[in-house]
Amino acid sequence: PSPSDLAAMVASIEIVPAIIEVQRGDSITFRGILRDEAGNVVEGALWGVSTLGPFELRSIKDEIPETYVLRGTEYGEAVIGVFLGLAGPSADQPNWTPAAEIPVKVNDYPVARIDIDPPGYASYAGTSFTLTGRAITTAGEEHAEEVVEWSSADEAVATVTGDGRLELVAPGTVTVVGEAGGVRGELALDVVANPVERVTVSAPESRVRTGDVVRMAVAAMDASAEPVDDVALAYRVEGADGAAAATATTYMDGAFVAEEPGQYTVRVDAGTAAEAVDIEVFPREATREVSLVGQGPLGTTSSDLWVFEGLDGRDYAYTGTMSAATMYAWDVTDPAAPAIVDSVSVDGRRVNDVKINDDRTIAIVTSENASNRRNGITLIDITNPADPETITHYTEGLTGGIHNVWFVGDLVYAINDGTLDVHIIDISDPANPFEAGRWGLDKPNKYLHDVSVVDGIAYLSYWNDGLVMLDVGDGRWGGTPTEPQLISSYSYLYDINGALFGNTHHAIRYGDYVFLGDEIFGCPDCDGPRGYVHVVDVSDIENPREVAEFRLPDAGSHNLWVEDDLLYIAYYQGGLRIVDVSGELRGDLLAQGREVASFMTTPEGENTTMAWGPQPYKGNIFVSDMRTGLWVMNLAPARVIP
Repeated sequence: PSPSDLAAMVASIEIVPAIIEVQRGDSITFRGILRDEAGNVVEGALWGVSTLGPFELRSIKDEIPETYVLRGTEYGEAVIGVFLGLAGPSADQPNWTPAAEIPVKVNDYPVARIDIDPPGYASYAGTSFTLTGRAITTAGEEHAEEVVEWSSADEAVATVTGDGRLELVAPGTVTVVGEAGGVRGELALDVVANPVERVTVSAPESRVRTGDVVRMAVAAMDASAEPVDDVALAYRVEGADGAAAATATTYMDGAFVAEEPGQYTVRVDAGTAAEAVDIEVFPREATREVSLVGQGPLGTTSSDLWVFEGLDGRDYAYTGTMSAATMYAWDVTDPAAPAIVDSVSVDGRRVNDVKINDDRTIAIVTSENASNRRNGITLIDITNPADPETITHYTEGLTGGIHNVWFVGDLVYAINDGTLDVHIIDISDPANPFEAGRWGLDKPNKYLHDVSVVDGIAYLSYWNDGLVMLDVGDGRWGGTPTEPQLISSYSYLYDINGALFGNTHHAIRYGDYVFLGDEIFGCPDCDGPRGYVHVVDVSDIENPREVAEFRLPDAGSHNLWVEDDLLYIAYYQGGLRIVDVSGELRGDLLAQGREVASFMTTPEGENTTMAWGPQPYKGNIFVSDMRTGLWVMNLAPARVIP
């Protein structure tokens, strides 16, 4: 029998060991025991495993039957899929059928040292502040799991909580210890008498809305009325009853923001002197009505969209498809009646992305899962937008599949599923594109999902490696449009029902912020996608920091668009969400009442919402929904509040 015939005899696969746990840099072998219905071992059957995860996999079946070697390369968890190679269209195209799963955990390198940041404040008795420490591995990186635990060698001088909140009790010398992974670091402090005798605090506005960030002016002075700038100030926010308020937050930089209306008092304490300021908070009243204008149902699954005014003066929406190998051209000049006027077919079952150049002469659609495995990008002449014509299908170096693209003049930044790099394609001659450059993280087990470019800076959504920002023409970091240079990055992992995810999927820049969307499928005990929008402050782009979030509890964020202080989120099963992102952003935007409107892209009587991509255009909002096609909504004007 052939290996595929033998695979058809397999009723069960036992993986030994059943659960794989390994440290980064180490290797472990595992083998499969294949049995038929009678429990007999089947040898020589065609089977294989998926290879995406924080590890490298290689088969050693030629040396040891049915055996693989796994080497841990990155911290994380994954599930290896085990597949049987049943008979397919040809001998080299078997029908890979899921047969088993192997849980894998790759632990980080051991802790080598504890790095403790200098406090940034003078050690004045009576003050308190939070210490920051990091467990650094033998590879020189911050440990992914180990958290520094703190203790004080002399609690008569200083006390410290396990998570690092230090309180300086009295003058004297003290050693504060941080420990993690069996390794300890020390911080020696000389606590001195506190010179502060007076604190002043004022707020530029005493009446604000929920979600408004108030920056207080605070000063600490000594007996000579000289400023004491190096004192650690403690902030406390209280409600009208004098108790600590859980619905408002103060930050160490003097910022205040409230989630609920009410009367608040912010107290600022320097240890030997304190002062307070009152702030009255009113409802934000950001809510606006959103109404249905029109819908264009589609008999197949939709993907992304782009809406534009064609050179003929009419309005069009081009949409991709998840499995129909087609881009549809809709005439939306009458937004109440979207109508398909043409389509373009490509060899690539999934047309994930559609983009239009600024001149509105060329469209690009991406292709994945081509029948001949020659994926790439298709350039389309749209000078007659109602009758788009294919110019060429460019595949050189892109055959692994293209997931998303971005136009900058005559350059296309293309996300390559094969190399997991961004490839920069010159289309100045649309019939003869060529690769002009590329950039990617120099590491194994990466995954790149999306790219956008604003003012010479590219924002790459690099999944668990987070947001990666490149100079592609800004020039301050030596980058050019075809020779990118790294500026900085920001990554995160968070827990959903016991599993860790990052999954940075889409990033857009607006003002001082980058909005990052996660795309999470397969989390434990989830009934659909999950993920939320992270708000990252990039005013100091070399040191990005997350400052706010918008999170629906039981849905997953997908594509984003931001314009005129409104963030539009296609929130998968949560439909369209519109969020007020005016002013400074801090904290939980949903709890602050910054959600302006929502709309479920679901036909009446059904529960099938799966919103994919939003775009505001000429006073309306267009949304593609994977299951139900193209939707057009209208957002009512904001209410005038006297």
